[in-house]
Amino acid sequence: MRQTQQVASLVEYIAADYPGAVKDGKVLDESEYAEQRNLIEEASKLLPKLGGAESSQARLAAALQAVRVAVEAKESGALVSERCRAVRQILKEAYQLKMVPASKVSAVQAAEQYQKLCASCHGATGHAEAAAAKTMTPPPVSFFDEEKMPSVAPQLAFHALTFGLSGTAMASFDHLSAQQRWNLAFYVVGLRHGTPGQGKPSALSQHPAVAALRLADLAEQSDHELCQTLQAGGLDASRCKEALKVVRTQAPFVSSVEGKLNFDRARALLGELRGAVERGESDAAQRLAIAAYLDGVEPNEVSLRVEQPELLRKIESTFTGLRQAVDPHSGVAKAEVLRKLTEATGLLAEAEQGAGGQVAAFLASLTIALREGLEVALLIAALLAFLRKSGQAHLTRLVHLGWLLAIPAGLLTFVAVGALVSGAQRELAEGIMTLVAAAILITMTHWIIGAKEAKHWLGFLRRRVEGAGEQAELGQKLALIGLSFFAVYREAVEVVLFYRTLLVSAGDKGRSDVIWGAVLGVIVMVAVVLIVGRIGRKLNPRPVMLVSSALLSLLAIMMTGNGLHALQEGGYLGMTAIRLFGHEWSGVPMLGLHPTWQVVLGQCVVALLLIVPSLVERARRRPGSDPALPSSGQVTAS
Repeated sequence: MRQTQQVASLVEYIAADYPGAVKDGKVLDESEYAEQRNLIEEASKLLPKLGGAESSQARLAAALQAVRVAVEAKESGALVSERCRAVRQILKEAYQLKMVPASKVSAVQAAEQYQKLCASCHGATGHAEAAAAKTMTPPPVSFFDEEKMPSVAPQLAFHALTFGLSGTAMASFDHLSAQQRWNLAFYVVGLRHGTPGQGKPSALSQHPAVAALRLADLAEQSDHELCQTLQAGGLDASRCKEALKVVRTQAPFVSSVEGKLNFDRARALLGELRGAVERGESDAAQRLAIAAYLDGVEPNEVSLRVEQPELLRKIESTFTGLRQAVDPHSGVAKAEVLRKLTEATGLLAEAEQGAGGQVAAFLASLTIALREGLEVALLIAALLAFLRKSGQAHLTRLVHLGWLLAIPAGLLTFVAVGALVSGAQRELAEGIMTLVAAAILITMTHWIIGAKEAKHWLGFLRRRVEGAGEQAELGQKLALIGLSFFAVYREAVEVVLFYRTLLVSAGDKGRSDVIWGAVLGVIVMVAVVLIVGRIGRKLNPRPVMLVSSALLSLLAIMMTGNGLHALQEGGYLGMTAIRLFGHEWSGVPMLGLHPTWQVVLGQCVVALLLIVPSLVERARRRPGSDPALPSSGQVTAS
């Protein structure tokens, strides 16, 4: 595939630069003409590496030979460009060359990338007036060059960013993602027509000739070629300049509409996934299927849950099915995988059309705070109630210390690495942290470790947290801090991710709604902790310890389910859907019940670990003996 792109890159350079070297059968620039001939030889050397059917190889070799003959005969630039396009067409038809972006590009990201990567040579404005440019031979291209730039298509700029330019200071930027390179390619080609991504939409965009242009046309055609296409579609030649401004600075770029969801990242990854499936690259397909959801859909998940919950369920189910289908062991036909890809893309478009609104931003913000924080609030409240009723109120400060440390730690972690860590790696971290918290919680709610020595499970729990007054064991203290820390830390990282995305989609007008939604959510969580604590203080130890222990056990099962699901979403654990009566079970994600056998079986194991030892111990103890359980008068509630 890379050699195919290189051949396309070489013939694109010939088509763009040849008219500047030869005119009317005469060589204008000997060094430039020699460069064109050298490019043809380089392309010829790559042909044997492309493979393919013999008929395709023969067609390609003949087409490239036709370019060589035209260049050697010093034919017109128009003829050479036409023959170069013929080579490119064969590469598209016979070698599946796809050199167009999967979705519209981002002018905002491109502007940031340009200043960071390109301005030092091409200048802050693109006029190649930077001090460094004066020391380079040949000098960097000015993106306002009225002779050269009309012949440069974004596709050619993409080639330059991918492979660099031999004999110049232009290095390869292949370390950037394909979408990032397309961002820059469209940006630099559009600069001389105005600021890409800005300006008011023009009425000319509704002209049939302009509206008929696809993103592929805008990527593959130079300004000269676009003018020809537009005139063939009925546009008056006098309006070509105005039309170019539309198609170079507006049409290819994502519009920043406040309050709207944006799935361009997901579409770009689905486009790459389609290419991987067609080429039979199963490993790449699995990786892209995971990233398409985690990096492209999940950041918008909360907004979808508020505005279009049923559609979110369909999207989740479709992407899960897509991940399973690209597994090389699934036995799913390529045609079915491509059908699922089309279905996923259609659902994303449907989600974008139905999203938006400041009320939705407020509800989404409130939902994030409640959904991500309520589990933690209940956990902390249950722990505090249990400690107080077991006579160990002095240990509650350790619980508070754990969650207080987790909040700045989560923020710092996200600021430091959040933007650099992929969705799969984020899910791995979240899964591990959740399972660690669940493991600690199991040992504290435990009917297991040391249960043989306990006459009653409540009494066992009391002694586990009781210690000897202020001389509680170091391991016990660390367990309390660790449980509180990991439970909150995991949520803190995820919450910051969600709010970061929500603030961008809400825009300036909806920012206050996001903030107020978060504030209300925090108030509700604090109220839960205070209410549960106040109720617990007024009750006898036995019911408080029974309820809090049962709640902690339920939370341990929920955490186990969420932790395993995070590993599944990151591609680190298998995913086998549960089918009931011929239909896939949708699960109850809010309770940690995710619709895969791996999650449910893992939760069943934890439930057994919690319940069976207690039942065994109950069968062993003598009826009527319960020396380990404190009475109301033996424990003073703090």
